Amino acid sequence: MARRGYAQASAGEEMLQSVVAVVGTEIGNDCRVGKLRRGVLQVYVTDSATLQELNFQRRGVLRRLQKDMPDSNITDVRFRLQSS
Repeated sequence: MARRGYAQASAGEEMLQSVVAVVGTEIGNDCRVGKLRRGVLQVYVTDSATLQELNFQRRGVLRRLQKDMPDSNITDVRFRLQSS
């Protein structure tokens, strides 16, 4: 399973659910979880208003991710605009 990427896809879905739990479904529907590199999780959003709102809620999102996925060693969350 791990070789085919199923485990990574499942972990990404869990991370997205944690983000949605903090920010709500309206904002969460505009998010896509990217890569986790060196403890920094990339989250891509569709527009700048969503980006701004997520930056306001960064601490809450980070705490929830650390609580829900302690083995991931997430130390920071970076929100970025998704290129069209």
